[in-house]
Amino acid sequence: MGPFVSERKNANDEPLNLGQLPELLGYQLRRAQIAAFQHFAATVGKQGITPGWFGLMVIVANNEGLSQTRLARTLGIDGSTMVAMIDRLEENGWLRRQRSEVDRRSHALYLTETGSQLLTRLTPLVEAHEAELAQGLSADDKKNLLELLAKIARV
Repeated sequence: MGPFVSERKNANDEPLNLGQLPELLGYQLRRAQIAAFQHFAATVGKQGITPGWFGLMVIVANNEGLSQTRLARTLGIDGSTMVAMIDRLEENGWLRRQRSEVDRRSHALYLTETGSQLLTRLTPLVEAHEAELAQGLSADDKKNLLELLAKIARV
């Protein structure tokens, strides 16, 4: 792949010289993230969910009673952003928080029945979304890509 954009939005657009950008991991990661988020929005997002909300719901479903603080740390999100996300999920009736029985200063998180049903409905849509994203990759390519991304993210 050269330093030029190959896709043209209209016939009069000349390819742009992107210089070193195509060789930069950060640039390619961001382009891939944009493509993944746009596809998610066009498919799964029609259900009123964002990728961040879906991820949050999956983690809470698999770790009932998880504290807001630990969830924020796990997702790499600051506390105020986490509170705003949880507020929205609670307003939608998908999540509930209650004072932790272990630490009264923190809140424990749980999916509501509505949230669990939504997650069940969304899972096959997300799996189809993921399959479309990976359609040009072999099973080994996908496994290797996930391993490399985890190394970069240091997960």
